[in-house]
Amino acid sequence: MEQDSYSVPEVIEALRSVGVQEEVIEYIVPIAGYESRVGGVPFVRDALDKISPSWGIFQANIDSMAPGIYQAMKELGVELPGVTDKQDKILSTNKAKLSSEKNFTEEQKKFVANWFATEADLNANALVFKYTLATKMQDESTDDFKVAIDAAYVLTTQKFADLENDDAQALKKDLENQYVEYVNTPDDIGIPEPEDGFEPGTKVGELTDEVQEDTEINMTARSEGITNQFGTPPQDTREPNPPKEKRKSLVDKGNEAFSNLPVGPITQKIRDANKKYGRKDSFLKYFDTVTSFKKKDPQTFKERSVAKPTEINFMGTPVTTQEIIDLLEP
Repeated sequence: MEQDSYSVPEVIEALRSVGVQEEVIEYIVPIAGYESRVGGVPFVRDALDKISPSWGIFQANIDSMAPGIYQAMKELGVELPGVTDKQDKILSTNKAKLSSEKNFTEEQKKFVANWFATEADLNANALVFKYTLATKMQDESTDDFKVAIDAAYVLTTQKFADLENDDAQALKKDLENQYVEYVNTPDDIGIPEPEDGFEPGTKVGELTDEVQEDTEINMTARSEGITNQFGTPPQDTREPNPPKEKRKSLVDKGNEAFSNLPVGPITQKIRDANKKYGRKDSFLKYFDTVTSFKKKDPQTFKERSVAKPTEINFMGTPVTTQEIIDLLEP
């Protein structure tokens, strides 16, 4: 069962959830609270006006606000009985030459009244307000939401403007204060409240007396060479600038540890190649072997006239230009 009434924060969040702008929310909250007040309690879900068929938290008038109500119900998936294609087009666009064409039938009015009384929750009421405000701004031919709201809630806005109306002024002030308090309250970031009897500990950057005393003793002992409770003098064993040999030893240990780490297939192929061909010297020797000039059998050379064979040194091997040309021949 949906609750009977709502708080200011709940109404604010419902309006936000359907996309109503914050400045509109600030303006409508006191008005809606006064309009939907029943027995002194504002924001009553099924509030019904005593004079007109105006229902819910935002007192949507079934006679004059049919397009806005219909658009909200349609978005919520509520099927209004007896809707023709023509009526759907008129109610969905809020455009009609005669106002009667934008009204509900008697059967539809009963359905809508029952929906407000038994089914429409807070978010549904908020959506109804969003669409009824849009249609009212269209009816009033205005871009100013305050003009449209004042026209829709004429009696309440007049009471709010009357500074001598103590009842209206008191409720208006109370709801405005609740709105301001809620929107200015920082969001809860989840820091738990301390339990009863909890005593805060040492602040950041401060030392307890015991820690401070122990620190001073150790500093004194370190400077004077006094042994601590374990029989050894507390010393600073850090070596700010170790000798070159020690640094090299540390690097070698690091390289050894790194080489034992698991590697991928590409890295492993590189390591295997290094083992097979060695480092720089071995690689150069291998390179020289595979790239050294291999003279073909002279019998396979093709005969061609060369003006003057010239002997050159090709990678350490004497050859003639004729031999080079024959080698280049496919």
